[in-house]
Amino acid sequence: MKELSIIVPIYNVERYVYRCLESLFCQGLNDECFEVIIVNDGTKDNSMDIVQSFISKHSNIIVVNQENRGLSVARNNGLEHASGSYVMFVDSDDFIIENTLSVLLNKAYEEGVDMLVADYSKMRDEEEDKFNLNIDKDSYVSNMMIGREAFLSFFNPAQCFIWRTIYRKEFLDRNHLRFIPNIYFEDVPFTIECYLKVGNVLIYPLPFYVYRQHHNSIVSVVNKKKLLDFNFVIAYLWNILNTEQLSKKEHQKLLDAIFVTFSIEIWYLSHEEEGYRHRQQVVEDLKAKVPYLFFNNSFKQRFVSFFYNYFPYAYLWARSINLIK
Repeated sequence: MKELSIIVPIYNVERYVYRCLESLFCQGLNDECFEVIIVNDGTKDNSMDIVQSFISKHSNIIVVNQENRGLSVARNNGLEHASGSYVMFVDSDDFIIENTLSVLLNKAYEEGVDMLVADYSKMRDEEEDKFNLNIDKDSYVSNMMIGREAFLSFFNPAQCFIWRTIYRKEFLDRNHLRFIPNIYFEDVPFTIECYLKVGNVLIYPLPFYVYRQHHNSIVSVVNKKKLLDFNFVIAYLWNILNTEQLSKKEHQKLLDAIFVTFSIEIWYLSHEEEGYRHRQQVVEDLKAKVPYLFFNNSFKQRFVSFFYNYFPYAYLWARSINLIK
């Protein structure tokens, strides 16, 4: 058994994948102790030729081929082939700062945690040549949290980035934690379910991961499919809210997390250019999935709830002309 499995979905990333894979082999880890699982999600460019150049140098790369079915299916497929005690996910247009992953993996083993959550930095393509990769790896202090304590005090619904976390594989398998297939924004329900089921979490704020922001990213372009998937995620979390045994504070935290997801969707919906009928279809779909949404943690939440439940199209119109922020 390997110590770590790194799952890397590949789809049309020939511009970035070399930097990504190169970074995985600059972590102070012996090839014998970890594996890189490449999930070829039906890429149409030369990404796999670049992958092949790494296979010729490293014996710990596994390639899994699938038809183009998206990130969630690719990640699940990678998990099924993973043999590591711990697993992590890396997006193929991002990369990891040199000699940081070994620090995190050692911490995870020392503490025996189900999840280790670290930090990240954002970078735009035009910043790559001047991006600062120098960090003091010894200057960060870890914080152990038990179970849902981390959900209450650390979880941020606007940062459901799975690539900042190292997961114990047995924890994921025992709790049947996988990504909902064939949807965008699958990180959100996966992350929330992990926090609700986790035994212990180590928060270690070492910024080891570089998140590349560019115009081809999933969140940069929103279409009807993505808006309908927002609806699915909201309905999925609303079901958890009403079926999971939660304390009062946990219930409110999850409700606030749903409100964040809902607010992001409303912003996109009120600013997209497809027109009134398109917006109406998205709203009708959400109301069919969740007939009544009510958020009550602030005046703003109650205000949004009232107008969305009773005057949704007027509310969207007001948002679209910035009458309501």
